[in-house]
Amino acid sequence: MKNYKPRDYQVNEIFDEIEQIKDFNNKAEQLATKFADHIPLQRILKMNFCDTIISILPEGTPPFNREQADGPQPASLWSYLQVFPSIVRSGQSARLKPIQVERIFIEMLEAIDVAEADLVCLAKDKQVQTKWPSITVELVNKAFPSLISSTLNYATPAPVTAEETAEQMLDEAKAIKEKVKELNAKAKELTAEAKKLMAESKEEASV
Repeated sequence: MKNYKPRDYQVNEIFDEIEQIKDFNNKAEQLATKFADHIPLQRILKMNFCDTIISILPEGTPPFNREQADGPQPASLWSYLQVFPSIVRSGQSARLKPIQVERIFIEMLEAIDVAEADLVCLAKDKQVQTKWPSITVELVNKAFPSLISSTLNYATPAPVTAEETAEQMLDEAKAIKEKVKELNAKAKELTAEAKKLMAESKEEASV
């Protein structure tokens, strides 16, 4: 059982939770109530189900670094909402070269959790149902009746509140501090080892 706020769930975690619910109406209710304000979830659902949202990226999962580095936690998809209009047909993506679009996309994939990165690739190709069969357009329309529309202005991300922005900044600051602490410890370790080697070298030279 997760003990953090609904907004902190990764989208793949939301889908995993919905898959465990047996009743269709209960699935829809869970989405509509618990995750009503989860903007990354809405972005993924729109990309997967809305016919007017067309990816300009090649199909499939591009090669990207899937290794999870030690230190700070993976970035949240909340931090990359502005990327979505850049990878689909929009006024924003029209100003970018294909190589720029691919670079932006891969940078996002490498910053977020691998499981969520794989989900984004599925949504890009409108293939979310291949991994989560319960996530259907019927379920989405039941939970969010106005979400899937042919008149979506997808190039304009929904606003993030000041409180949400502040929370994200604090999370990122904490991650940076943890990384700095780790680097300082490593620096001390290397300094001690270097001093030891220098002392041993002087002893050998004096013999």
